[in-house]
Amino acid sequence: MPDFQVVEDVWHEICEYLETRDLFNICLTSRTINHVGTRYLYRKIKWNWKGKKSRYRIMSLWTALVQDKDKRSRLCGFVREVHLLGSTPPKDTRIVECPEIQESNPSSLSIIRSDKVPFYQEIDYLRDVVSSVVESPKGRLAWSESIAARNVYALVALLLPLLHNLRSLKLDYTFAVNGGYPGQMIESLTSGKEIHSAELQNNFEHLEVFDYGTNALHNNLPHSCDNTYIRMRYSSQLIPIFQLQQVKHLKVWLRSRHGLLLARIPDVQMNHRALETLVLDHISVMDCALFKIFKRTNKLRSLHLGMNAEEKDFWYVGIPSADDSKYIWNGLRALCGCLEHLSISFSITPGSREYHIDTIMWGPLFRHMTAGFFQDFTRLKTLELPIQMLNGFRDIMEVGIQQDLPVTLEKLGLRWDFRDVESYDVPTATVRILWVLTEFLRLPDRHQRVPLLQEVIIRLFIGEDGLSRTVVDCDDLIEQFNMEQPGPILQEQEGDEADDPMEDAMFLAQLVAEEEVGQAVVVAVEEAAEEEEMVGEGEAEDES
Repeated sequence: MPDFQVVEDVWHEICEYLETRDLFNICLTSRTINHVGTRYLYRKIKWNWKGKKSRYRIMSLWTALVQDKDKRSRLCGFVREVHLLGSTPPKDTRIVECPEIQESNPSSLSIIRSDKVPFYQEIDYLRDVVSSVVESPKGRLAWSESIAARNVYALVALLLPLLHNLRSLKLDYTFAVNGGYPGQMIESLTSGKEIHSAELQNNFEHLEVFDYGTNALHNNLPHSCDNTYIRMRYSSQLIPIFQLQQVKHLKVWLRSRHGLLLARIPDVQMNHRALETLVLDHISVMDCALFKIFKRTNKLRSLHLGMNAEEKDFWYVGIPSADDSKYIWNGLRALCGCLEHLSISFSITPGSREYHIDTIMWGPLFRHMTAGFFQDFTRLKTLELPIQMLNGFRDIMEVGIQQDLPVTLEKLGLRWDFRDVESYDVPTATVRILWVLTEFLRLPDRHQRVPLLQEVIIRLFIGEDGLSRTVVDCDDLIEQFNMEQPGPILQEQEGDEADDPMEDAMFLAQLVAEEEVGQAVVVAVEEAAEEEEMVGEGEAEDES
């Protein structure tokens, strides 16, 4: 074997473990190392999506691709992961202040003049990409205007046609709010239109992980003034995502003013035989038809459903219909033989009518899940539900936990999805939940009903003074049942997430912000049971 081949093989092993900055430095030392290192330098594009730095990076990347046209296809083929997530919104996006999708706005979405990037040659190439991929003249004009304005969200979306070996795509929630360009591009690439350019024929056949905006809950968006509504056209941006049939791990933020209204759109083919993980956050009560996709997901292992109702839904739509309830029932029943991790959460927008809508909205949708419903889930290990679902939406003190839980259950989560537990008839709402848990743990046949149960988590929406009082209330419970309390503080995800797409996503440890959305105030672990450590959350990578 030639000497240079031996050296190249060695450098392949070394480059596997080098950080981006180190890779960049060694690529400047020799041709052999540059040839090897470039593959790893382009393999992961992971940026903390905030501020001017990320915007400058995306334009610099386009400059490199356009200027080196002979190697463009090769370089794009190296890219396996694109993770553009931010722990805070970009400085000038004005997410809360502006309720509509932001159009091309040079002051908030584009590179400012001080960046000194002419970008004229790149604009010509990007317009050629649009003319090859986008079919309608109106659509081409809109894209051209975004390109001329150096709209960074559009510039990222225009990368997608070239990344034909892309395996993992994770985008910040601001991509959905600021134009929904990735969804529009996916729609164009999967519409069946013939694209003559060989380098633009990306059909996403290799894409396995797609996270579209579910980090929204990590960014402390105020629920009381949550104006991140999406216009009606948002549905057309998301439907193509559900038609990506090769994806194994799909997470989508479904924040929409009008719902997706999938039932009204003809010829929507959704077959997700490969899907193993599904996170759907902020599902409108108007979109219960979405549950029909579960009939074609026989490999689904982990599922989170974040149900959301708006006050206007109650006044204008009324009580959910029997069909809505049937969609949910049939959809979840189709998963009883494969699902291992399930979590469901409720939310109301705005929060001032939470208790009223809780009785009228959620009851008709989920009350049919009577005792024994979850017992039929023969592989279920993790279950987190609003406490109302476990007592049939009746008074907690009178009913308690009536559900027969699956014997395979290892982790149980009890949720109280009201933001202020102080505002209801009984001021000690947290104590009531602890009482329910105490009664459940005292059941004489509890070890027979759930012999593998190791952890119980109580997750509450709490006021400013609620946390300290609640922890004190837990002391007697912990001592009485010989339990350990690791502590109330959950590690808050920043930017990117763990490498395993879903294993540690249950209990919403990765799906809730520590203070603004929900917090686990008790993590009770029986000492007699074999302890299993929860998988740690990944740290965001700031540089690529």
